[in-house]
Amino acid sequence: MSNKLYDDIAKDYDFLVSDDIENFRFPYSEHSMVHEIIAEYVSEPKKDVPLKVLDIGIGTASLYEKIMPEKIELTGIDNCEAMLEIAKLRVPEANLINHNIKKGLPKELDDEKYDFIIISYVLMNFDLEFFLYFIELFKKHLAPFGKLLIGDIMFYSESQKQKFLRDNEISEDHNLYLHVYEEMLERLDDHFDLSFMEINQYTGLIIVEKLYQNSLQYEETLVQYKSNTEKWKSTHPEKKSE
Repeated sequence: MSNKLYDDIAKDYDFLVSDDIENFRFPYSEHSMVHEIIAEYVSEPKKDVPLKVLDIGIGTASLYEKIMPEKIELTGIDNCEAMLEIAKLRVPEANLINHNIKKGLPKELDDEKYDFIIISYVLMNFDLEFFLYFIELFKKHLAPFGKLLIGDIMFYSESQKQKFLRDNEISEDHNLYLHVYEEMLERLDDHFDLSFMEINQYTGLIIVEKLYQNSLQYEETLVQYKSNTEKWKSTHPEKKSE
């Protein structure tokens, strides 16, 4: 969907999504459920400080009607100014940035790490190569044990996708990219722990955790600790007990 079209429909966007939900209609029939599940993930950790959350394609910020604002420190990115104007009313304390994510992250976020990075109903507008690029890009910005949550139109397998297209007489030339989880899984490296939650026959949630890197950092820290301990022992010989 073009940026101009999003600008044109911004004031009606929430209504259009709600209409799909109420009528169980493709593509947004499970939009509310996707947001409910994401909100549960974000609300679950108990920390003394707000969780840092980055929302890519924040749109009108409707997700944050389900999350208490005092629990999070929110940064939202969208390249539709009209959508961001509505988002400002919902999350006035958020750092909202007008930016085209095709250009990567804004420079001011280069050194930021987040507990959660959220992408909902955005990647259906991009091909698989860009989808995978997104995941690789954002892994650098996850805090230790952080999660990347991707809710979108998505199928577990190619056969499931083809059956859905046949049963609903939808052409492969549809203007949305219909991604397949198994295909993504084959293309990503082992630095990720991925899981897939099927919400309905054409909607899914991918949970990405950067566990391998965390484990590697832990092992490096442990090796360094042991090395420092040995050095300390060599310069502080044990006193013999009398």
